[in-house]
Amino acid sequence: MLAAVRHQQPDRCPLDFGGMPFTLSHPKVLQSLRDLLGLPMPDDRDPNEQWPEEAVLKHLDVDMRYVPSGPPDAILRHYDPAGYEERLAQRARKKPEKRHVVTASGQHIHRDLGIADLTLEEIRKLKPKLPDPPKYMDWAIAQAKEFRAQGKAVSYFVCSGFFELGCWGRGYEQFVVEMMTEPDLVRALFDLWLAEKLHLVRTVVRPLAPHIDLFVFGDDLALQTGPFFSPEVFRAMLKPYFTELYGAMHKTAPQSAVVHHSCGSVYRLLDDLIDMGVDVLNPLQPNAADMSPEKLKPAGAGRLCFHGGIDLQDLLPHGTPEMVRAEAARRMRILGQGGGYLCAPAHSLPEDVPAENIVALCQADRSLN
Repeated sequence: MLAAVRHQQPDRCPLDFGGMPFTLSHPKVLQSLRDLLGLPMPDDRDPNEQWPEEAVLKHLDVDMRYVPSGPPDAILRHYDPAGYEERLAQRARKKPEKRHVVTASGQHIHRDLGIADLTLEEIRKLKPKLPDPPKYMDWAIAQAKEFRAQGKAVSYFVCSGFFELGCWGRGYEQFVVEMMTEPDLVRALFDLWLAEKLHLVRTVVRPLAPHIDLFVFGDDLALQTGPFFSPEVFRAMLKPYFTELYGAMHKTAPQSAVVHHSCGSVYRLLDDLIDMGVDVLNPLQPNAADMSPEKLKPAGAGRLCFHGGIDLQDLLPHGTPEMVRAEAARRMRILGQGGGYLCAPAHSLPEDVPAENIVALCQADRSLN
C-alpha cells in the first residue's frame, strides 16, 4: 500500500475496507458479512459498531487498518438503532469537541456550535479551543504498532476541515452566501479554526507521526455536478488555510501521507488540492461529473494518489458479484498502473449492500502485470 501511495508500482493493487472513517459499514451489513464468511460475533463486540473487526479484515485480506482516538465505548449487547442514536446524540451534546456524529443508521447529528448569529466583532473575540491531548494516546500508539507489525498500513483521522464547519455552524445557505458577501467574517472563523487545527497537529499528530502512515482530513467541497464554488473563490477563501494546515502536517509528519476526503466532483480543484499538500484523495465518487478513472488518472498521475472509486450508489447495492469484480478490476488496471491507487468503496456502506458484493470486491483480480 505504501508503494502505491508513493507512486511506485506495487506487487498488487492495495485494498481498503474499513481502514478509515469513510469506508465503514452499516451494522446490518457487517452481520451479513459475518454470516456469509462463517464468522461469529465476537463476545466483546458492540453490535452497533460500524468498524469491521480484525477477523473479517484478515479473512478479506484488507491492506489497511484504522486507529481511532480511543477504545470503543461500553458494549451494547443488542442492536438498538434508536437507543444507539440517542446515546450518540447525548454524547454529541455533552462534548463540545464532538461537533459531528454519524449514527449506526447513517443519520448525521450536527451539534449546535453556537455561532450561527455571531457578528464579525463577536467572532473576533472568540478564543480557539486548545484541548489537552486525548487520554488514550498510548492506546492508539500501541494499536498502530500492532497493525504495522502485521504489515498493514495505518490511518488516523485528525479533524474536519473549514468549509463544512462553517456550513454546520452557520447553515449551508447562509454560509455559502457569506463567503461572497461577508468574506472578513468567514476568514475570522477560518482563522479561529486554523489555530485549533494547528494545535491538534502539535499535540496529537506529533506523537503519533512515527506510527501512522496516513493522516486523514475531511471537508466536502463539491456536489455531484462540481464544486460548491468556483476555483477562484476556493483559491481566495479556502486554499490558503488548507495550505498552511497541510504544510504543518508535512513538517510534523514528513513520512506520512495527507488524505483529503471530499465527496462530489472535485476534478476542477485537483491542481489546487495537489498544490496545497494533499497526497491522497478520497473517495472518488464515480457517478459524479468528471470523476471517471480515464479522466482522473492522467490528471493526477505521479502527483496524487486516489482512494475509493467503487460505486455504492448503484453497483454495490444493486449489481451482481460478477459485475462488482469486473468493475473493480477495471479501475485497478486504469488507476493502479504505476501506483497511485488504493481500491475501496466510494464511501461507507449503507444497509442495502449485499455481503456477497463486498466479498466480490475483495476477491477482484488485483494483479497489475
